[in-house]
Amino acid sequence: MPVVAEGASMGRSDRQRVRDAVSAVRQSTPPQRGVLVVEDDPDLQWRLARMLTIQGYRVVGTSSGDGALALMAQWPVDLVLLDEQLPGASGIEVAERIRREHPDIPVVLMTRDAGPETRMAARLAGVFACLAKPLGLEALREIAERLFAPEAQPAE
Repeated sequence: MPVVAEGASMGRSDRQRVRDAVSAVRQSTPPQRGVLVVEDDPDLQWRLARMLTIQGYRVVGTSSGDGALALMAQWPVDLVLLDEQLPGASGIEVAERIRREHPDIPVVLMTRDAGPETRMAARLAGVFACLAKPLGLEALREIAERLFAPEAQPAE
């Protein structure tokens, strides 16, 4: 592709080549996955967002269940990381609302109490997985990779 000097105008064929190159890059690059982090501890929310952003995810965060549902109505989300203890509503209640309104979006519950009662309530609420706090970021990375792994192609 020819280099265009500053101030020089591009001809029609040059503009078309640029459009074609941009289109080829967009088609070959997999879409970024959107992750919503619902955590009322701003330091933990920031750490999770940073780790996920470094891993290539688009991340948005909020500190409440109502904020989560509002963001999900406006922003493409592929995964929700949800704190169990939020102001106003428990993470289990928020997970139930997410399941009703967005049944295809997996929710991972982050909890300090990963006992059998919490896990059962989470399972009934439609939670994909529970992560015990303090979070092991490697466990979070493994869950995200498992959720977003390319599906096996049928044998031809």
